[in-house]
This record gives sequence, C-alpha cells and structure tokens, in this order.
Amino acid sequence: MKDDEILHKWIDGELTGEELEIFKLRPEYDSLVELYKNTDNFAVPDFDDQSMLEAVLKTDKSTRSSELGRRIFLKSWMKYAAAASVLILATWLFWPKSGAEVIYEMAKGERTEGTLPDGSHFVVNAESSLTYNADSWANDRSLQLKGEAFFEVKKGAKFTVNTPTGAVQVLGTQFNVWSRNGLLEVKCKSGKVAVLSTKGSVLDELTKGQALRIEGNKVSEKWPTQTGEDTSWLNGISRFRKVPLQTVVEELSRQFNVKIDASKIDAKVIMSCNFQHKDLDLALKTSFAPLNIIFEKRDGVVYLME
Repeated sequence: MKDDEILHKWIDGELTGEELEIFKLRPEYDSLVELYKNTDNFAVPDFDDQSMLEAVLKTDKSTRSSELGRRIFLKSWMKYAAAASVLILATWLFWPKSGAEVIYEMAKGERTEGTLPDGSHFVVNAESSLTYNADSWANDRSLQLKGEAFFEVKKGAKFTVNTPTGAVQVLGTQFNVWSRNGLLEVKCKSGKVAVLSTKGSVLDELTKGQALRIEGNKVSEKWPTQTGEDTSWLNGISRFRKVPLQTVVEELSRQFNVKIDASKIDAKVIMSCNFQHKDLDLALKTSFAPLNIIFEKRDGVVYLME
C-alpha cells in the first residue's frame, strides 16, 4: 500500500488495527498527530486552499524525515477542510522533494517504510539510514545505506545499494541488506542480486533462497536461507548466524532502545540466536541463556554477567 493511501485512511479513521500499528512506526507520525490536532475545531466562511499553500511555502523546506519537531498552526478554516489541510501539508512536509537529497534516518526503536521515485518499496530498520537523490533517480537508481533495510525493487535500470562494506546490484527483485561493524550480509528473497566489493568488483551472485556474508571485501560464508529468514525482522524477529556476541548486544539495544552493559562478559564469543522484538526479558533470555549469561536491570540499564 502506498504512503498517500495510508495517510488518507488514517485521516478518515479507516485503518485496521494492524495498519495503524505499522503507520505509527513512521518517523513523522507524532508530527502528523500534532498537526491534525491543531486543525481541529477551526471555522471561517471560506476555505482558500491557494492561500493556504502560499503560506505553507513560506515555511522551512527541509526534507529530512527525522526532523519530527516541526509544527504548523493553521489559521481559521472550516472544519470540513481540516483533513484536506493535513493531507496537503503532510505531503509537502514529508514527501521526498525533487532536486534534493532525501534522507531517512531511524533512531533506536524506530523503523519506517517508503516508496522510491520509481515505485520501488523499502523498509528501514532501527538505527539505520537510507539516502538517495530524487532529482537524478530516473538516470541513476542508486542509494546509500548504513544499517539494515529490505527492498522490493521494480524492474528497470540497474538498482544499486551502496554500503560502507560493499554494494548490491539488481534489476528487479526482493532482498535484504544488513551492513554493520565491517560485515555485510545479503539475503535474496526473489530474483537475482550481484554483491560487489567496495572496489566495485563482483564477489558473488545470489538467487532466491540464498544468503552470503562479506568481511574484508571477501565472501566469508554463503548459505541457503530458511523460510522467512530473509524478512524475519519485518515480522518482529531478529536472526543471527555465527556473529560476535557484541553484535547481538547492539541489536537488542537498537530494537528495544535500551542501554546494555556487556563489560563483564566476553563480547567476542561467536554465537547464533533469534530473538523477538516485543518482550525485552524474553529476548535477553532467548539470546543469552544458552551461554549461561544472566542479566540484571538497574536504573534503566541492562547488565550482563556470567
């Protein structure tokens, strides 16, 4: 479902419970709620949409989706125009603008989804950033990713995801990219993807149901994915395969927006685990109990101990 359709349904109060929970994950949600509140209970004889747009165009034109503190107070317009005002303002404030660098930047505990200029869909995970140029997109379908994101790419010209540890190129497919701490993992859900080194050379190609990891510009492991593994985090489950314990600690901190002190354990131990994103205690037990690591929560900090 496209963002404008979700926005219309939210204003009309037609979102299902599941759709509403997804909508609340959008970084601009709090600003939209505040904006909608400030349009309520206003009334005047006429609604002049052109005057409203001219007033809006005088405001700051920043396109960063992470700037959530923006507020616009609408003057006296009729109640029936309030929803229309919110739609116009929200579209102008949060929709990517041509000719500008578009940045999606997620904090801990946040994630968002969106649509690229060609209709390709993406979901960005917590503490991750995605950047692209809307003006040049028609000639250059490339973007920068730090962290993790899932992509559903429309068929067309070459589509490139650049990360600090390598790049992924496709023509049209669905795949997940995870790039943190010098590691790059790519999981192909459909189609075919080429995985490149930081120097631009093709290291390997993946087809549906395959995954690989790159470390130091070399493929360190390649494996067949289990059902749902490539998109598990979209469904609230993080999966890790043979990674340092510190990587799992950081992802727990990222998903639950909590500080975790691992100074009293060996964070270099290699481990594999899965954890869900709804219950912190359960996620900690699932991740660390097999390693005989216990945890204690004090003053908002989780302390890990052996």
